[in-house]
Amino acid sequence: MLEIDSTRKIHLIVHGQHQLIEPVKDKLAAAKFLREKMQPASLDKAGDIGDYVAMVWPPMAPKEIVVSQIIGTGSESGQGMGAWASITQKELYRVPL
Repeated sequence: MLEIDSTRKIHLIVHGQHQLIEPVKDKLAAAKFLREKMQPASLDKAGDIGDYVAMVWPPMAPKEIVVSQIIGTGSESGQGMGAWASITQKELYRVPL
């Protein structure tokens, strides 16, 4: 796995499945992310360049966590909803859920 910048936030996307937040946090903590930097993603405000995104995948029957880093903002090529629609991410790795 890549070196993690522990000063950056980790935005958690669980597609409304709030019961997965703690299991996702456990898996990310095991991958050296700091729990105090983990927060649920908001549709109103996306993360900043350099922040991480951990999204369960696929949305309806998650089997893994896709960990990405935000590499751009203001792009029309983003694939998220709400504020995340203008975010460009680079996938770093996947963790089994």
